[in-house]
Amino acid sequence: MASIQVIQGPDKGRTFELSNSENVIGRVSPSVQLNDSTVSRRHARLVPEDSHWVIEDMGSANGTYVNGVRLTQPLRVHGGDQIRCGSTLLVFGGGTVRATVDVDEDGQLIDVAIIATIPSNEDSVIIPTPEAGAEAIGNLRILYDLSADMGSIFNVDTLLHRTLDKIFELVRADRGYIMLIDEKGKLTLKASRLAEGYTGKKVPISRTIINEVVSQEVGVLSNNAMSDKRFAAGKSVHDFRIHSAVCAPIKGRERILGVIHVDCSISEYSYSTEQLRLLTAIGFQTGLAVENVRLYESTVQSERLAAVGETVASLSHHIKNILQALGAGTDLVEMNLERDDLGSAKQAWPIVQRNLERINTMILNMLAFSKDREPLLENININQVLTDCVDLFTPKADERAVAVLTDFDDVPPIPADMSGLRVGIMNLLTNALEAVEDNTGVVTVTSRYDSMNRDVLIGVADNGGGIPGEQVDQVFDPFWSSKGQGGTGLGLTVTQKVVREHQGQIDVRSRVGEGTTFTITLPAIMVGSAGETAGPPK
Repeated sequence: MASIQVIQGPDKGRTFELSNSENVIGRVSPSVQLNDSTVSRRHARLVPEDSHWVIEDMGSANGTYVNGVRLTQPLRVHGGDQIRCGSTLLVFGGGTVRATVDVDEDGQLIDVAIIATIPSNEDSVIIPTPEAGAEAIGNLRILYDLSADMGSIFNVDTLLHRTLDKIFELVRADRGYIMLIDEKGKLTLKASRLAEGYTGKKVPISRTIINEVVSQEVGVLSNNAMSDKRFAAGKSVHDFRIHSAVCAPIKGRERILGVIHVDCSISEYSYSTEQLRLLTAIGFQTGLAVENVRLYESTVQSERLAAVGETVASLSHHIKNILQALGAGTDLVEMNLERDDLGSAKQAWPIVQRNLERINTMILNMLAFSKDREPLLENININQVLTDCVDLFTPKADERAVAVLTDFDDVPPIPADMSGLRVGIMNLLTNALEAVEDNTGVVTVTSRYDSMNRDVLIGVADNGGGIPGEQVDQVFDPFWSSKGQGGTGLGLTVTQKVVREHQGQIDVRSRVGEGTTFTITLPAIMVGSAGETAGPPK
């Protein structure tokens, strides 16, 4: 399956698998959605044509570039091509017809003659020989470029597809397979490719070759001995017509991880020993790269688990504080009710009410963060949602003598999930209130309609102390909070999640000592699998 991986930009490290239909790259795309404000809502598209993939710019504002050249017309892309959309750089992985593999387990269909072997180790990375000459030096350049390319890939499947595409650029081959050894010790197909226009039959590969490669840790050059008289009557051997094959081990630091197998049925072409040496060296490099990616994934998982553990501890402390305050409030209410002092009980009740609101907000954020959901869309007036949120927020602001200002533009109804937006906007308002000083604080809520891009913009600004520059990029990270034990680190994460569910984006601008502004951009027309939903007229 073809895919693209983000190697630079806000979504760095993400990989998108491409479907066998149109795949749109953009801010509001259901297939390749990028959180990059310099990317258009529908920036470019990738579509399969015959056995290849074609990319086309969709009238984007900043243009689409392939390998540094701006697109002016549809272009065929190949594995390893770099695609730039705005400030996001992607790498295309795969893009031709993929094959399936069948192994001749009993050795009844394919008989092979092993012609040469090369050990898989550090020395296999090209030892120039007098007969190799310039070819060996060229192979060194190839390995250097491949190594640099592998260093930017953080997904095993993408890595293997890219490796196979590179091999097809270097040697003639009808078929190529990469198989890795799974947890049960069996070889499992991970990447495959057929040459353009290849119409040969589905052919098994030799278990004899694979066993030799895995057990001896060597690369093998072989043919199927079609000229041998023993097979003159063996029609099946001639039907398969595999003339030459190379099978190289994918070797990690201590063990074999899998194999690379390529073959060619063109009778006048045979692989050379130098090509065997090159593919064996590629297999060795691929093994190291696979281990590095797995180590990276393991590290990320460990960091994620550590973050979850820290968050559980933080939430436990946070909940304990709320429950203690809640208990104190209920004790006061109960004590005053026992004394028939209704006035004092009423004064104590706000303590209970505030802490109920705090724990309710925290639970809603936890639920919103942990659960993927499709927004329940209906045409709503954003100004009405903002008014409702401000009405809920104002009493809290009044308690601290914080001014709440509104400036609502005349905006059209847009498709949105009212309950989801309320949660996101209330989180922004709560953060703004906590950022400002009593008596002098100001929170400003705005709405505006961008008729050019058909977007509705919601702004929440405060005149607080601002966010230090080194922390701005962290504000949307799950479980990160600048409030210490005073926050769960989920409010802004949930808000961003809600906005993304609406195919929108949220940006933050902040200056220390001057304040912070969050801007939500929501499309007036959302793009879904069935087309465009209702929205304002053009």
